[in-house]
Amino acid sequence: MELHDLKSDWKAIEADSKDEATLVRMLQENKHPVLKSIRKQILLEITGWVLFLMVYYSMFDGSEKPFWVNLILIISLLLPILHNVYGYYHNRYLTDNSNIKIALVQLYIRIKKFALIAVIARLGFISGLLVFFTYGIQFTMPKYFLLLFTTVIFLIQLRILYRIWIKRIIQIQDCIHTLEEVK
Repeated sequence: MELHDLKSDWKAIEADSKDEATLVRMLQENKHPVLKSIRKQILLEITGWVLFLMVYYSMFDGSEKPFWVNLILIISLLLPILHNVYGYYHNRYLTDNSNIKIALVQLYIRIKKFALIAVIARLGFISGLLVFFTYGIQFTMPKYFLLLFTTVIFLIQLRILYRIWIKRIIQIQDCIHTLEEVK
């Protein structure tokens, strides 16, 4: 597609018309629809993890395990909670510039950090769960195969998460390169 065709297609698109008051409300933290859904997700996940922490000690024999194993589980469960809260604050104010290229570069830097934190938090979470649930088990051959299967499933999840973040980072990088070429 030629640049002229692209420009004419761009001009032909009719933008959703929103009045100024609606736009101002959307920019407020409590009114933004994406931030509302992120808050709901965080609230749901935190509630689930807190409920799990309230019952793990008796339901999953946390009382019979050493303090350090319980501490590893608690820390590993705090990782996704902290990751979600960090993600919320990360997305509250995406840009404060009117220059889209500078905003994209800043977003690119933040997304790279956030992706690294996401993968590390998931790895810590998985490791903590495995340590807690495998501590004190007398392993037999079927239990080793089950542990291997569980580990492979977790590694597949990590690989998928890694690929998702790489794809997002590459998309932002491509946008930045496209803007540099337009100059």
